[in-house]
Amino acid sequence: MSYINLITDPWIPVRRKSGARELIAPWAITDGHDSNPIIALDAARADFKGALAQFLIGLLQTAAAPEPDKGIDWNHWLEEPPAPETLKTLFMPHAESFELGGEGPRFLQDYTPLSDEPKPIAALFIEIPGANALRNNTDHFIKRGGINGICPACATAALLTLQTNAPSGGVGHRTSLRGGGPLTTLVVLDPKGEQLEATLWRDLWLNVLPQAQVEQLTGNRSLARSAAIFPWLAPTRTSEKDGIETLPDDAHPLQMYWGMPRRIRLELDDLRKGVCDICATPDVPLVTRYVTKNYGVNYSSAWEHPLSPHYIDEKSGMPMPSHAQPGGFSYRQWSSWVVPGNGRKPAQVVAYFSRERNALKDVQLRTWAFGYDMDNMKARAWYETTVPLYLLPEGEGRERFIRQVDNLIGAATQTAYYVQGAVKEAWFKRPGDARGDTTFLRQEFFDRTEAEFYSLLRDSHEAALHGGEEVSLRERWLQRLRREAERLFGERAESGALDVGELARIARAHTSLLKKLRGNKLYEILDLPKPKKEKKKVKETADET
Repeated sequence: MSYINLITDPWIPVRRKSGARELIAPWAITDGHDSNPIIALDAARADFKGALAQFLIGLLQTAAAPEPDKGIDWNHWLEEPPAPETLKTLFMPHAESFELGGEGPRFLQDYTPLSDEPKPIAALFIEIPGANALRNNTDHFIKRGGINGICPACATAALLTLQTNAPSGGVGHRTSLRGGGPLTTLVVLDPKGEQLEATLWRDLWLNVLPQAQVEQLTGNRSLARSAAIFPWLAPTRTSEKDGIETLPDDAHPLQMYWGMPRRIRLELDDLRKGVCDICATPDVPLVTRYVTKNYGVNYSSAWEHPLSPHYIDEKSGMPMPSHAQPGGFSYRQWSSWVVPGNGRKPAQVVAYFSRERNALKDVQLRTWAFGYDMDNMKARAWYETTVPLYLLPEGEGRERFIRQVDNLIGAATQTAYYVQGAVKEAWFKRPGDARGDTTFLRQEFFDRTEAEFYSLLRDSHEAALHGGEEVSLRERWLQRLRREAERLFGERAESGALDVGELARIARAHTSLLKKLRGNKLYEILDLPKPKKEKKKVKETADET
């Protein structure tokens, strides 16, 4: 069992529509699709689910990219999935590259055995304290000792998760191709949608690009050898001081799905049996140690991974992968995940879908966003969410919709800053010198206005689609922003006020906030006409003589 093959053996945890849970081989994802389909990944950890989804998308993209000439029609397979045997036939030519153990090449592991001191398997997990923290006894929040042995399936998921999200890990321990803890955004079906049933197969297939599009991705498509796609099939391109960087010209575009920045070898021989500390499966071989070495593959330059949104760096003009930030996700990120322009580039799977697959505009779609919030080597949080995805054909309606969304988000962002500043002015005599993080005030404002935003987003999409009126929607948004800003200020600013001086400071901050909420800035952002100022009436009095 320790030498599982990731193509032929069942190791991926899934859940069926009936609620039944099981392990499957990758080619079985369409098993029972008409009667009791597999609807979701069922890994024990959220980051495992994200990594497994990317593994399966990468495998489909590598072995079964849509090519009508080869009988792989994207639209047909979306509605009528291929039989498991068809997928198995497509996957099997790559089976030898997906051995977890053995004497030959090992999946996502160094080509040759490593001689460094073994580490406990817990160190394979991103959130586990590093060696320094253990030596200095500073593992205050996530304690040592919770993960001692894991089954080969969980070891594979952990290996995938680390190589996909690899943060900086000390001298020479390289980050992932997208940097530490990259943000991933995928197109998925709304589980509540009625037009097309949401299944795991469809959620994966929605993110598989046609072969012609793959050839336009970052990388060197002229490299035909398998090691240009699967880097573990050849000696590692090490990156010591005099080592080499791995640039887009040095690897096939598909290597972006199989990046291997860390040099790792799992210890898989003579495993004792027991209960897996991750999935709680009893009587399974337990992987307890692995060996790692620094100076692995150093991915550099302008790699543009198709599953991540990017932004354009102002200095270099190069696309840079987006990452989760403290405070989590809110609707303020919606445009950067979905809408191109203004220095943002949605993930290529999302952009291609929005641009080319408008025949599905009546299907209820969402964007699944997830990723680690990393502080160098430290994982601060794992965030994920799903948000609506609206499609519009190229043209005036689409441009109007983009402008409308930018206006709505821009006004909310400005108002959130107004509230944060006003509360600080109410709390502190010298707000500019005040220490402490008050960004939670902005996040709370976004949380409170989220439902109304998505309601307006839906209405704005309808207006753009059918040529409806949009100004009233922006006016509605302005009123909601004002109401929520005043309500949040009132709740936060007055808490703990004890004396007359504090109350006076609160009153001044409130007056300042009201002035900003009714000032010209929000009207400009929302592209609304500024209200005319009423002229003061001068009461005429007759001269008395």
